[in-house]
Order: sequence, then C-alpha cells, then structure tokens
Amino acid sequence: MLMPPIRLNMLLAPPQTPLQAALWACAGQFGLVFAYSCSYNLLLFAPSIYLLQIYDRVLSSRSGATLLMLTLIVAFAVVVGGVLDTLRRAILSRLGAWFEDRLRPNVLSAAFECAFHCDPARASAVHRDLGALRQFIESGACPMLFDAFWAPLFLIVLFLIHPLLGVVATCNVLVLFGLTLSSEFLTEEALTKSSAALSRSYARLAIALGNIHLIRSMGMLDGAARQICQAAQDARKEQDVAQLRSEIVSLVAKPIRALGQVLMMGAAAWLVLDHGKSAGIIFATTLMFGRAIAPVEGAIVGWKALKTAWSTCLRLDGVLATPLPQAESTEIPSERPRYGLVVDNVGVGLRGSRNYVLKDVSFSLPPGECLGIIGASGSGKSMLGQIIAGVSVPSQGCVRLDNIDVSVLREARGGRYLGYLPQDINLFGETIKETIAPLGDPDLQKVIEAAKLAGIHDTVMRLPEGYDTVIVNAGSGLSRGCHQRLGLARAFFGDPRLVVLDEPNSSLDYVGERVLLDAIEHLKAANATVVVITHRMGILAATNKIAIMEGGTLTAFGESEAIFETHLSRPQVPSQVQSQVQSQVPSQVPTQVTPLENEDSAVNPSQEPAVS
Repeated sequence: MLMPPIRLNMLLAPPQTPLQAALWACAGQFGLVFAYSCSYNLLLFAPSIYLLQIYDRVLSSRSGATLLMLTLIVAFAVVVGGVLDTLRRAILSRLGAWFEDRLRPNVLSAAFECAFHCDPARASAVHRDLGALRQFIESGACPMLFDAFWAPLFLIVLFLIHPLLGVVATCNVLVLFGLTLSSEFLTEEALTKSSAALSRSYARLAIALGNIHLIRSMGMLDGAARQICQAAQDARKEQDVAQLRSEIVSLVAKPIRALGQVLMMGAAAWLVLDHGKSAGIIFATTLMFGRAIAPVEGAIVGWKALKTAWSTCLRLDGVLATPLPQAESTEIPSERPRYGLVVDNVGVGLRGSRNYVLKDVSFSLPPGECLGIIGASGSGKSMLGQIIAGVSVPSQGCVRLDNIDVSVLREARGGRYLGYLPQDINLFGETIKETIAPLGDPDLQKVIEAAKLAGIHDTVMRLPEGYDTVIVNAGSGLSRGCHQRLGLARAFFGDPRLVVLDEPNSSLDYVGERVLLDAIEHLKAANATVVVITHRMGILAATNKIAIMEGGTLTAFGESEAIFETHLSRPQVPSQVQSQVQSQVPSQVPTQVTPLENEDSAVNPSQEPAVS
C-alpha cells in the first residue's frame, strides 16, 4: 500500500480526540498559511507577464520608461512573494512547536496507559510520532502541500494560451507523477527490510554493550561483532537495492523533465511561426510550465516524508482516541490500615487462550504482618506480586487494601502508600535522591530514613556528592547489591501501607539480609502489610504467614510455623519447594524474630543454595 487510507472524517468531523481538537484549533493558522500561499503563487505569474510585456510593449515601442516601470512593478511583486513565503514558513515553524506542546501531555498519558495495558513498544513509538509530526510541519515538505493546489491553475493558464501547450505540460506532469509512484512501489519492500535489519543491528549492539564484561570474559567479542556486522550488511544490501531502483527511476525522470521543457519551447515557437503569437510566449510558457511541474518535483523528493507524516497522524489519532481511565475520587484514609490486605478470587488469563497464569487465588492478611510467597519458577508468584502491588490488573477478582481496590488506590494518586520492588530493578532519576523519592519532590529527611532502612545510607554518605550523586545509565555501573538496596529504599520511601518485595535478597550478602530482616520488622511494627516473594528461604524467618504457589494456584496458606510443620512431606507441595525447605529452613521457626540480637540464630544467605 503506497499511502495509508484517507480518513476525511478525522479532518472534517467535529473534534472527538485530542489530535482532532488540536487540528481544529490550528484551523485559523492553517487558513492564514493558505492565504499567504495563494498570494505567493499568484505573484509567481509576475515574471511570465513581465516577459510578455517586454516583447509586446517595450521592444515594439522602444520605451525605456515603460521598461523601468514594468521592472519596478515585477521586482516589487517578487519581493512581496518572497516575504509571504518566509512568513508562511515562520508560521508553520511556530505552529509545529505549539502543536507538540499542546499534545504532549495527552500523548504521554496515552503512552503510559498503552504501555500499562497492552503494548510498550507501541507506546514508545507514539511519543516519537509526535516529534516526527512536528518536524514535518516545520519542514519544507509542508508548504509543498499548499503549493500543490496551484499546479492545476498553471496548467489551466497554459490551456487558455493554447490547448497544445496544456496537453504537453499535462502529459509531462502525469508521466513524472507515475514515475514517483513506481519509485515508491519498487523501493518500499527493500527499504522495509533494510530498516528491520538495521534495527536488529542496533539491538544487538545495545545488548553487547550492556553485557560487555560477560562477553569479554567469555571470549565472545568476535562472535558479537560478527552478528552486528552481519545485520548491518543485510541492511546495507537492501538499502543498495532500493537506491539502485530509485536511481533508475531518477535516470528516466530527469530526461523526461528536460524533454518536456524542450517540447514546451518547441510548441510555443511553432505557435509563434504559424499562428502569429507573440514571441514572448516562448519564455512565459516555459516559466509557467516550470511552476506547474514544481509541486510534482517536490512530491518526488518529499513523497516519503508526506507518507510518513500521514501514517504518523493516523497512529496518533488511533492511540489518542482510546479513552483514558478516569481516576476515581476515592478518599484515602489518613490513619494507618485497619482491615489489611484481601486478595479475592484473583485470576489472570493468557490473551487469546483459555489458559490461566493465575487462577482463583484468595487469601487475607491483617495489617502489621508479613506474608512469604514461595513456589517453583513459573508458578505465578511474580504475577501475583504485581497484581497485589497494583501494577497489573487481574482478569478476574480484585485486591483490596483497607477495603480500597489497590488499582484504584494507585490511580487515585495513592501510589505513595504502596511500595514495590520488582524482580528486575530499573532505577529512574538523575541522582540518588531522585531515585529513592520516585521522581517526585524529594524530602531529604524521608529519603535518608528510607536509605537507612535499606542499609545504604552509610554507602551514600561516603560518596563525594552524597545523595546528589548522579546515577549514570540507570545505575548500570553500580554493583548488583547496591542496585538492589536502592530499589529497596525506593520501596520503603514515604511510610508505605503495603510493601511488595519480589526477590528482595537475591543480590544481598549476609549483612544485607540481616538489614532487610530488620527493615521488615520495622514495617510490621509500623502496622504496614508486607508481602515477600522469594526463592531463598532465609527471609521467611520474618514472615507471619506463608503461601505456596503451584501452577498458578494457591496450594497452601497459613501460619509460617504450621506451614513448615505440615507441608514438608505433603506430596502436593512442589518437589522443588520441598527440597528447598528441607535443606534450607530449620524445623522450628520462631514467631518473634529479632535477627540482630543473636547473630548465630540468623540464617546466613551466603551459605544457603538458591532455589531453582
């Protein structure tokens, strides 16, 4: 398909999306640009009229005064035309910036919702599309659209002078336009393949740079470079194919353009010889032919930009047409939780399938207690943690904290009451302070309290800039333990009522795990509800209850001590969990844990094997 389908209702119908509303708001400015374009294109007739007048009046009368007056008038018209062209380009430039500023909040909101509910890749493309649309409005291709409306006018004038001139010009325009379409058709597939191969090359390079230490240590540099070069060569090969085809079309188009000009002058000369026309029409019609064919030549150069801009506009309109969920006006109680956490018949289905990642998960946890969720890999633990934290929406059921749905709580700007540490930790913010206080106005005292709770305060204070230390590349230069402690500090920030920690001790040493146990006890003492998802059993010493997941279902739930006593030998408990518990957890787990009082009583995570 050479051009996306045209949806005139997007431009002519009353505005229904933010993009349509922005276009309607720009209608007056676009109208002014169109008026300037009309005047500019009408003034382009001045040189042709000037030549006709010279041949008809000046040469016959040999009047210098007439020549002077004609020259001054035409010079004034040319200057005014240049000013009008500059003005319309300036208006379009400012209009593009205004357009981007007007739509950016809507596009960002739509991108976040699109990434949250369905497609992060599409959400990222939407924000790039907004910048691409602004660049098109500011580019030279946009005035070409307004000039294209006047190409038929120049052809009509040529027909009025003589039908032969109009036929020659029209045939030339149609042939050049056909060559433009054929060039697009011949190069589209090759350019698509080239773009895909180039994206693969960039992606492989990014992966290699992100894992450069592993690649170098395992002697994989040559193999990685070979993969990157292979993808780049594939892209260049397809690009060369597209370039060759485009050059062939251009090779045909340029002589046809020159041939059309020769035929136009020859036809005009024939009219002078046989029909007694003024000799000035030879030059005047040549100029008008050039003006008639200029938009077509501009289309040959800017066709891809026009096509891309139109596709971008349709994509933006499609995303912005999706209604955004309105945050419910839920009153968030200021006192500490009284009713705790309730997971009610939660299920998550695979899209386009009847299979479930989670099915009929239900339990409750009072405030001030900690729940440990264990199970084999792929049993649905992390998905359940995301739903409990309100970052994912279940297909069925709900999760409530203090009788408020956690998704509603997060949408209602209550996210500050929810702390979450994902399994894959991504750090956002330029400094350590901004990273711990999630991109909001950082209260330094609260940042320090969260850092102390995560055991990273002393490490930060040893840095030259302290909490103002800049984190480069989302913390890629930090150790995994430091990375995880910053994630924990972010989860602890702001006195949260519910904290969900997914594998919080996977990169912590013995001292780090003891600090984490103390932090959990602190949160429990503050009447917060804590959920810990883990493969390493040492952290379960801080739990009050334990849940065992298997195949997306909850196979066991109860008091920690009872779970250890009654499920060690139960056949329905996953064999991985049974072997983990037998090898890593003592037969008796105290109900009250004070890990820092007796170092010998704490489980050393560095000595326990990780659970598969």
